[in-house]
Amino acid sequence: MSQDILSSEPSYLEHFYRVLEKNTGIALDASKEYLVSFRLTLLAKKYGHADYAALLKYLFLHPVNSIHWECFEAMTTNETMFYRDIHPFDALKNTILPKLIAKKKEVKELYIWCAASSTGQEPYSLAMLLKENFPELNSWNVYIKATDLSQAAIDKGRLGIYNQTEILRGLTDSQISRYFSKLTNGHYQLAEDIKKIVKFDCMNLVIEWPIMPKFDVILLRNVMIYFNHDTKLEVLKKLNMQLVDKDSVLMLGSSESILYEENFKVVQMDHVSYYQKK
Repeated sequence: MSQDILSSEPSYLEHFYRVLEKNTGIALDASKEYLVSFRLTLLAKKYGHADYAALLKYLFLHPVNSIHWECFEAMTTNETMFYRDIHPFDALKNTILPKLIAKKKEVKELYIWCAASSTGQEPYSLAMLLKENFPELNSWNVYIKATDLSQAAIDKGRLGIYNQTEILRGLTDSQISRYFSKLTNGHYQLAEDIKKIVKFDCMNLVIEWPIMPKFDVILLRNVMIYFNHDTKLEVLKKLNMQLVDKDSVLMLGSSESILYEENFKVVQMDHVSYYQKK
C-alpha cells in the first residue's frame, strides 16, 4: 500500500504533504509516511474509509474542509508537561523576569505569549511561577496569552482539568495541593486564580496574525523544527515585531537555533539561551 500511494499519479501522499505545509507550516517528507499511516488510520475508520490511503484520496479530491483540519491536527505533536525542560523556567525566575519587572515597575504591566501552548501546561506553569516568586505582581496587569494550532488542545487548556498522569509530570506535591482540587472522577481542576491569568485562543502561525499587544516574553518552543527555512524566517520576522523592545525575550526549544537570523542577538546562559532584538 505504501509504495502504491507514493508511485500513484497523482500522488495522494505528496498532495497531503503540500496542503499540510501550506496550511500549518509543518513540513514532512517521504520518510514520515509511517507517521501519516499511524495517525490517520483511526480518522480513516471514523469517516468510513477502508484505510488511510483511501482517506488521502478523499483529501485530494475535496477542497480543504473540516476533515482536512482533523488530519492536520493529527499530525501535530502535543507532547507537553508542567515545567517541561526546567532550565528555561529557572532562567525566567532568576534572571529574565527580575530584570523585566525592575524595568517595568512604573507601568506595572507584564505581557507573556506562549505561542505553542498545547493543552496549557506551559502557560499555567508560568502563571504558577509568577504567583510563587513575584508577589509584587499581584497589583500589576499580568497577561499570559496562550495559542495553539489545535482547537482541541486549546479547549482542554482553557478547561484546566488534567488527569493524574498529567498532574504528576512536572509538579511537586506542594504545587498540586496548592493549585489543584481533586474531582470525583480522579482528575484535577486548576485553581481559578491561576486560570484567570491565562487567555487561550486558537491561532495558526503561518497565516496572517491577529492584532495583538507586544510582549515582554514570547515562548515558541519545539515548533520551528517542523518548519522549512523560509517559513522559519517569516515567523521569526513576525516574532521580532511582536516583542516590545530590545530587552524583551524570545525563548525557543533547546534543540532550536536562530543564530543565522540577523534581527536577533543570542544571550547564552549556563543551561539555556534566549534571543532579543538587535
